[in-house]
Amino acid sequence: MSTECTGKLILERADRRLIDCKKCGYMHIFPMYTEEELEHFYENVYSESTPSYIWYEKFHNIQRWKPQGTVLDIGCWEGAQLEIFKEHGWKCTGIELNKKAAATATTRGLEVHQLSIQEFFKKFRGARRWDVINVAYILEHIPKPADFLKKIGAFLKKGGFIIVEVPNEFSPFQIAYLKEHSMSPYWIKLPDHVNYFNKRGLENLMKSTGWKKIHGHTSFPMEMFLLMGDNYLKDNKLGRRSFRKVVEMERILRLYKTGLVSRMYSALYHCGIGRSLVIYAQKKKMR
Repeated sequence: MSTECTGKLILERADRRLIDCKKCGYMHIFPMYTEEELEHFYENVYSESTPSYIWYEKFHNIQRWKPQGTVLDIGCWEGAQLEIFKEHGWKCTGIELNKKAAATATTRGLEVHQLSIQEFFKKFRGARRWDVINVAYILEHIPKPADFLKKIGAFLKKGGFIIVEVPNEFSPFQIAYLKEHSMSPYWIKLPDHVNYFNKRGLENLMKSTGWKKIHGHTSFPMEMFLLMGDNYLKDNKLGRRSFRKVVEMERILRLYKTGLVSRMYSALYHCGIGRSLVIYAQKKKMR
């Protein structure tokens, strides 16, 4: 990301522009915040619990290629994803910048290091490698996601896997809702999110940084509630009730048939529909 970044202007907020960048292949803020500005925000201000709730699907899918091993969760928050792996015999490590969340994860008996991403790269370079690295809700927050994806491969064992999850922004359901109600994108949050990915943008980024996608799925498209008239944007209680409905639906489907939820969200991925996008990938083999 540099001064060469240019593309279609999506919107402007204060002194920042959101562009669909031709150079980078995805939407991002320009000019970009510094790493120091963002780290201060996440470490001391940011307090949102991890929005990923498809922990079972990630574990179920990775077992197709790696039944057991070691896993690193970057941005592990309070350790919910790691607990799923730990319960099935995996050796787990977590990295989390937020002090309170890292402390909570540690009380669960997990190995969690309270570090920034740059501190992690320095401390663990050449020291440890993992079979699986989970990167959930990280790429939308960091100023140089391409650099991150290029560097993180060095921390995988040979044949290892990366799982990348990001919010699915400017999805078909979101755009349909905006047009129906003549409103601007409600999901733009500064300086919280500095990169905005849809299916095309995330796949562009993964491919350009040397990763080969082997599987993709989404999570439940929460915007479906908006389209059906449940305006959780104006009513937080309604939003929480909608979320609980999704969690209960998924619970019932998992009990009925293992892998059903995953197959359903894999089908939605091809349409670019879902609240988040998840890609499983391996490093491309060098010729």
